[in-house]
Amino acid sequence: MKLLQFTLLTAAGLAAASYASAQAPQPDTPSAMRAGEPYLPPALRKPLREASNGTALLRYQPMQKLKQRFEAADVDGSGTLSRDEAQRAGLTVVDKNFDHIDTAQRGAVSFDDLKAYLIQRREEANSR
Repeated sequence: MKLLQFTLLTAAGLAAASYASAQAPQPDTPSAMRAGEPYLPPALRKPLREASNGTALLRYQPMQKLKQRFEAADVDGSGTLSRDEAQRAGLTVVDKNFDHIDTAQRGAVSFDDLKAYLIQRREEANSR
């Protein structure tokens, strides 16, 4: 009798646990991922509907990829790219617009210089 009760209680417990896990939000849903994941910047931890600009996530990912390519192209580890480094890495945006990005005329551009240039271009395009 006790074995039967134990078996029934175990089966009921497993069924309840599987039901609860099926009802819990899955970690791969966008709002669940943004809620408390430590590797996301604080601005992206809130759901997109609460974000001031719905395209924040869409802008973040390409910028991170561009930063990775920028860092990989920086062969001397200076934190800046020369025109030659940009050409060898295939960063045509930097190569073609080097003089516009390098506003200080240093002969090298940092990633912050590149971001400022891209933001300026986006604002100019939006104002047209």
